[in-house]
Amino acid sequence: MKLHRKLATGLICLVFSSGMATAADYNGNVNEQTHEMGCDEMGMKQGAMMTDLVATVHKHLGELKEKLNLTKDQEPAWKAFSDKVIEQAEKMVSMHRKMKGGTQSIPMTAPESMTMKADVMKDLAQNMALMANAVKTFYVTLTPEQKSIFDKSHMNYMKSMDYMK
Repeated sequence: MKLHRKLATGLICLVFSSGMATAADYNGNVNEQTHEMGCDEMGMKQGAMMTDLVATVHKHLGELKEKLNLTKDQEPAWKAFSDKVIEQAEKMVSMHRKMKGGTQSIPMTAPESMTMKADVMKDLAQNMALMANAVKTFYVTLTPEQKSIFDKSHMNYMKSMDYMK
């Protein structure tokens, strides 16, 4: 699987896309054999990747860091960025578990369901704003060559998700 696709599933869910079309199921696991994007009853997209989302994010961050070939001076910015990405992955797993638990235990009316989805979207928007800031803060520390690598990773994800086709 290409680095940009792996990175996209972990990071993009957290960094680059509005809803972060995550490959994790509600338990934070990923179905390795499913290669389609679909929606479950909660409307949350699921797809294919490797194992649990947080572990996948750690792996992809390591691969991206290696590609970027960061200097010692860039390490603090990288740490702040990668910590934020990991934090967002953990939030996504937690949100998925909470949503799954809520749907199994309490029957919802259509208005209740829509209110819950609106609340989730508000949380996602707030998290996306935090990630946008983290990306901007990290991005300014990169050299032109590193920015190109980072940009390509982002654009490849957008293309793979049909945003830019």
